Amino acid sequence: MIIKNVKVWQYSIPLRTPLITAQGTIAKRRGLIVRAETDDGLVGYGEIAPLEGFSRESLEDARRAISSLQQRLEGQPIPHDQSALQASYVGRGGDRVSLPSIPFGMETMLADLAAQTAGVSLSRWCNQQASDRVPVNAILSGNMAEIKEQLSRMLPRGYRAYKLKVGVETDGRELEKIAYLRDTLGESISIRLDANRVFGFAQAVRFLASVAQFKIEYIEEPLRANQYNRLGDLHAESRVPIALDESLSDRSVGKATWSLHDRTLQLVDRGAMDVVIIKPMFAGGLCEVIELAQDLSRTDLKMVISSAIETGIGLAAALHLAATLGDTVLPCGLDTLGLFADSLISEPLPVENGCISVPTECGLGITICDLDTNPCCSSVK
Repeated sequence: MIIKNVKVWQYSIPLRTPLITAQGTIAKRRGLIVRAETDDGLVGYGEIAPLEGFSRESLEDARRAISSLQQRLEGQPIPHDQSALQASYVGRGGDRVSLPSIPFGMETMLADLAAQTAGVSLSRWCNQQASDRVPVNAILSGNMAEIKEQLSRMLPRGYRAYKLKVGVETDGRELEKIAYLRDTLGESISIRLDANRVFGFAQAVRFLASVAQFKIEYIEEPLRANQYNRLGDLHAESRVPIALDESLSDRSVGKATWSLHDRTLQLVDRGAMDVVIIKPMFAGGLCEVIELAQDLSRTDLKMVISSAIETGIGLAAALHLAATLGDTVLPCGLDTLGLFADSLISEPLPVENGCISVPTECGLGITICDLDTNPCCSSVK
């Protein structure tokens, strides 16, 4: 079986509510959807969506790259296993570093086709023991009144982990919110903190000493980007575990030629963290994440698979990926589909009892809308 043709669409979809990040406000999400049809009529999809301010590449970089790959994809065989999937990439060897969203979307599309050919879901194609449910965390942000309102809506969904954005108010007010959460949630629910690289070293030391009493699962990105080299010092001094996300792909630190995989293992060697936050869209492909998880399984570190605010196509791929990784993975940051005015898929992928069920149909297992008639999408020639 071989690929007969490849089509590409560009989308621009508004978010229901603008998302405030450390790099600015995101009001709409833009990206590319790739679709391959085989000579016997199977259809596979992938998503290529660099996130402005966070990704190494821009959407225009990705668009130029995929246009040069379309013809090279046609006539390619469908991979029969993960080794063949990794070898099937037809772009440049350096793309996994400089254009990581491209191999992510391409491998998703090819794995979708491979799993359909095998008659199994994408996650079971990668790992026969893949889970059928992925635990996810809730996200809380704002002042105390806003936290209480958000919590009242989220509690019925049964989350086992909550992530609170910190560093916006005074340390005292942040401490009050954390104490309230621990008192409301009880001891069995995990509380995570996300500082978005806001603290200097001395403030981080003080803040972590004050919150350790609340049994924090971890704090994400506690130090400013310009204090990257002190992560190991903070990790050695803190009783709160440290998780890293942006530091794994930041172009301003480390070597430009390092892949996210290489940078992560270098930080592991430096003793800089306890938890790795991986956004597959930034990682250079499904196979790269699976290999990293295998490496981390030989250490005490854990992994969280997180969304880069993809539509339902990229999110479904990340969900399948998380389901394959076993005990290495903690509750994931994949409850983001509700951010979109249009997710491009029919399935809502809701959170029930703190988990999202992994689609069980063959391949990605989702129903993609008609991209040719969707007002948010336009065909790329």
